Amino acid sequence: MRYLALAATALLLASCSNGRWEPGGSFFDPLCMPDGSVVMYEYPNSGGKYDEVTANRANCPWNKTKT
Repeated sequence: MRYLALAATALLLASCSNGRWEPGGSFFDPLCMPDGSVVMYEYPNSGGKYDEVTANRANCPWNKTKT
């Protein structure tokens, strides 16, 4: 029960931010930036605009093929 309350609190806090769910992906299949970091939420820059998103599934370390 404690973990359920913790998860509900985390979801509530995440819904209060001013960004937007962009570029996409999901918790189990996220998108990654070119450096391999996971991206699930995009925030506007200081001018209030959303820059071009370079995240995609191919950048994720677990989706890269070994050569």
